[in-house]
Amino acid sequence: MEGMYFYFFFWSLWLVATFFMKKTAARTKLAVFALVMISSASLTAEVGRIHMALSFFVLFFFSCYTAVEQKPCRPLLMALSASGLAFAYAAFRLLALFDPVWIWLDGRWMLAWWLALVSCLFHRRLAARLLCLALGSCQGEAVYAAAIHRMAPDYVLGSFSFLDATAIGASCLLAWETIRFFALQLEEKRPVGGTRQP
Repeated sequence: MEGMYFYFFFWSLWLVATFFMKKTAARTKLAVFALVMISSASLTAEVGRIHMALSFFVLFFFSCYTAVEQKPCRPLLMALSASGLAFAYAAFRLLALFDPVWIWLDGRWMLAWWLALVSCLFHRRLAARLLCLALGSCQGEAVYAAAIHRMAPDYVLGSFSFLDATAIGASCLLAWETIRFFALQLEEKRPVGGTRQP
């Protein structure tokens, strides 16, 4: 069922932001963003000849707004890395379209792992990786839609397939960061050089 991973991820994000995060402006923005993404996922708009899901526009606008708010020179770095990830996204989608024999698992999962890997290569911080993933995926979806426009003029920009892959990629990054955090905690508690802890 398309959209299942998307809804699960954003409902979980809303629950964590609403009930577990401290009451800050960032928490409010995150909760509102999750609710707007959920409510706009099934709505589409037609801009000229382009069919676009409103959630795609919300994700792209929120990601651009967050990128611009970063420290000086960071937006340029984010723009360059997101462009690289966009080409990686478009290349994978075109490969799956013209040579599907390489897609031996669910295409959404393989695409999500690919995007998560590329974003990890570009950035070290989790927030920057998630932002690069969102921006690059949106740009890559636009490049892919432009490439297949003649073959599929009714293609919906930001469909549930795109949203699922983006949500799975973000979940992979969060899971990896959680594993890394607990591994560091265990490493700090481990005795050094055979000595016993008091």
